[in-house]
Amino acid sequence: MISNLQIDQALLILYFIITLCFGLYKKSNYQAYDYLFAGRKLTTPALIATLVSTWYGGILEIGRFTYEYGIITWIIFGLFYYIAAVLYVKYIVSKIIEHKISTIPSLFHNFHGKIPAIIATLCVLLLTTPAPYIKILSSLFQYTWAIPILWALILSSFLSILYAFTGGFSSIVRTDKLQFVLMFSGFSLILCSSFYQYGGINFLIHNTPEYAFRIPGKLNWTYVLVWSFIALITFIDPSFYQRTFAGNSLESVKKGILLSIFFWIIFDFMTIFTGIYALAILPINSVNPYLDLSKVVLSPIGQGLFMVSLFAIVMSTIDSFTFISAITIGKDMPLLFGHKNKNFIYYIRFGLLFTSISSIVLAYNFEHAIEIWYLVGSFVVPTLLIPIIITLYNIKVKYISFLMIFPLMTSFFWYILNQFNLFEDLINQDIANLDPMYPGLIISIILFYILKK
Repeated sequence: MISNLQIDQALLILYFIITLCFGLYKKSNYQAYDYLFAGRKLTTPALIATLVSTWYGGILEIGRFTYEYGIITWIIFGLFYYIAAVLYVKYIVSKIIEHKISTIPSLFHNFHGKIPAIIATLCVLLLTTPAPYIKILSSLFQYTWAIPILWALILSSFLSILYAFTGGFSSIVRTDKLQFVLMFSGFSLILCSSFYQYGGINFLIHNTPEYAFRIPGKLNWTYVLVWSFIALITFIDPSFYQRTFAGNSLESVKKGILLSIFFWIIFDFMTIFTGIYALAILPINSVNPYLDLSKVVLSPIGQGLFMVSLFAIVMSTIDSFTFISAITIGKDMPLLFGHKNKNFIYYIRFGLLFTSISSIVLAYNFEHAIEIWYLVGSFVVPTLLIPIIITLYNIKVKYISFLMIFPLMTSFFWYILNQFNLFEDLINQDIANLDPMYPGLIISIILFYILKK
């Protein structure tokens, strides 16, 4: 009899073959816009597929967080981001298309010059590092094949960017369409199986800890609310800018993002309630709630199909983030230093290789992706949020570099002082315990009013 593991392996190998066929179906034209932005021809369905599938690269972290903290996960990783996406549609989309902004570093380079663009470039590289997601995918490889961590990391990166190397953004969008279908199919399967075997909301309420359906549950409101500001990372998310610029019209982009919010709501419902089912069914201290739950409620073939959906979700984020990092390295950075060659494709391919190798190295040091999101958001949002908004709306300020650097330094030093308890006996402890994003944002807003012309 074929074991569960062998069924998983067979289905995953089939998935890899089909995904590579989708991605390698045809090469991109050797024109910058075709390779980088799919010729700026993305329709509404294509935008929905690529936005929704790219959103969930940290899927195992969502399962772990829900298992540990319950329904509050929906507010932290759902509601705040829906609101931010609606605001992005209302206030940012038209400005990106009006100003023809292809990347965030190019925006700062065009409006403010070299130094602000370099700061923005470093922030973009922080935001788009695929290292946490490569780590997550390598965990799935190890779970399925029990291979050494180094080979798992290499496979995770290689399989996720192979088609992007030849086909560019068009290849990524083609694979995102497949991965969009797979992600919904896999979680529909495990959620429906859990419901059929154990029951609905009454079962969950009576078999989970009290905090599971309480808000804010085990967390405090300070921690929860800081995620409302981290959600504003949507305003400075390079993948949003790339997809907005790649849309075939303003109407298509706005409609695509609004419909994506609808699909995010559905998928968040599926992932969070799957995590709560794991909390109700599994023993305490499960390390991988989704994977452990699949062993309990799914058949061997069902487990294999669910594993395929997890691989698809994570790979769809790795290819997008790696490609954006490669654009930053291969297109934006040469321009900052005076290199005006318009054929960026070879440089971007170098960027793909560089990003992949550096991310493999960095992934060794990551335990949980969620801590990386939190920390990066705490530093990058104060640095870029206000400067991007005032640039898009053509609000003049003096010393834009100072407006970017000083909030970053404030957040960084606040974090260091907290880490080493250097605030002790200096200021009120409640103030000292503020997340580093708060003082950074406050300083950014104050400086904006001081420096505004």
